[in-house]
Amino acid sequence: MTCWFSKLSLLGLLLLSLPTANAAEAPEPGPEDGGLRLRLAVKQRADAKEGYDVRLEVLNVSDRPVTLRARWRDDSEAGDVKGYLEAATSIECVPAVAPWIGGVQEGRRTRTQPEHVLKAGESLPVSWQTERRRLKNRVTDPSEVQNPTFSMRGLYSVHATVDVMAGERMVRLRSNEQLIAVGGSRSMPKSTFGRLSYVDPEGKTAVLGLGSLHKITVGDQFEIGHPKGGHWKLTITRVERETSHGNLEILPSLRPAGSATPQVLITGNLITAR
Repeated sequence: MTCWFSKLSLLGLLLLSLPTANAAEAPEPGPEDGGLRLRLAVKQRADAKEGYDVRLEVLNVSDRPVTLRARWRDDSEAGDVKGYLEAATSIECVPAVAPWIGGVQEGRRTRTQPEHVLKAGESLPVSWQTERRRLKNRVTDPSEVQNPTFSMRGLYSVHATVDVMAGERMVRLRSNEQLIAVGGSRSMPKSTFGRLSYVDPEGKTAVLGLGSLHKITVGDQFEIGHPKGGHWKLTITRVERETSHGNLEILPSLRPAGSATPQVLITGNLITAR
């Protein structure tokens, strides 16, 4: 009898020592700055629709309270610190996706920015659900806060970053990595964004810094340069391991007056995949 009770007691101690299911699921947050760390957790939607359940968590790992302050751009942007974190968080991904580029009107803020006091050891969680192949529903400044669309099927590595006022100091928090399967695939996605490494203006040819290792194939087409002024198309004719060669041509309907040949290091974004 004593032996039986001893075994039960030992089993109980072992169960108590195991982490809870929530703790086991919570990933290790990103690096500390200003006494804060950022945790990102992403899951496929449970209702079988395309989209994601996203959870962001700011943790105070210091031994003192930290006052978080939002940085809304103008008075039309409303919301508390949680709302700001949701809108101001930028998504990085590998393989890279072309960033949004465009003009943004300068904001003017006169209202007091909302604050939230995060006590030592506390965290501030924010959760939202998305549709289709994005991780965010809104952004503050689209030129600073990226919300990539994962156009290619495959397994992406993603991080979240956000700039927030911690007391009188601004800190940039970067989260842990999360892997998200797009289109139900866990293969390496085709790269859609790269830079020119060589341009022949006379021959109208160029070399792109993406190759077979990035899933590039003959016939792929890239739009080159700024979407408001680049307006060249690169059609891939030969693929090597880390580079691809192709022919350049102007997109006539988009050609601005005096359009010049693209230069080295100008970016290209996949517009047609073979």
